Amino acid sequence: MKRKRGDILIGILSLVDIVLLINMVQFSPKGAASIAIYSFDLLVVALIIFSFCRRMKESNQRKIFLLRNWYEVPGMIPIIFFVLAGQGSTIPDGFITMGVMLRVLAIIYLVKLSRSLEEKSRVLGGHTLLQIFIGFFLVLTISAFLFYSAEHTLPNSEITSMGDALWWTIQTASTSTFGPNPTTFAARVVGSIIMLVGIGITSSFISTLAAGLTRSRMKGNTSNENDPKQILRIRLAKGEITKEVFLDLQKLLSQ
Repeated sequence: MKRKRGDILIGILSLVDIVLLINMVQFSPKGAASIAIYSFDLLVVALIIFSFCRRMKESNQRKIFLLRNWYEVPGMIPIIFFVLAGQGSTIPDGFITMGVMLRVLAIIYLVKLSRSLEEKSRVLGGHTLLQIFIGFFLVLTISAFLFYSAEHTLPNSEITSMGDALWWTIQTASTSTFGPNPTTFAARVVGSIIMLVGIGITSSFISTLAAGLTRSRMKGNTSNENDPKQILRIRLAKGEITKEVFLDLQKLLSQ
């Protein structure tokens, strides 16, 4: 219980830290205020690293733990690193925003502290679904940064902040974009990659979620686990067969 409370405390401090960092991006505090934010962020990062190392130490298979929780590592980078990386750049706010978004990855494990949420996530795809979400999140973050870098310096550009670039990236990934068309070659390349990756990730997410929902409906009903129709529904949800094949086989089974 103490460890769980400790992780919850780290999560609360991390959320406070993220709010402070977002305000820092918007208002650019100087002097003592910025030093206080950087110091608080270093403290939060130290606590996150401590929690990660403790959980890895308690794991019986540390290599597997690292493979399953690799996404937490980028979130352990102090924001001062992104501030220094952005110095001399025309998009210092882009570097800081990317650091703030990566910080979210370091506290995703807090969801697992809830038994009900963990059980539901296992039914709906568990680790696979989480990895798809994290991959999509990283694609959006990096693509938004690259798009912002390519478009923000153009005259009369509508992409004036990392937030604008992120909004454009989300629209493009969902293939429902109605924002400004990219004008530079680099931005068009980024946009093309986002569209292709977005379609692939979205289809994988839907198929994994559908398969999980199908399993949840069958849970506890062991009498139907060998039912050919149930097997066909699962294979359809996983994308192993097409809808046309599913309908043809279902007709054969009904005869």
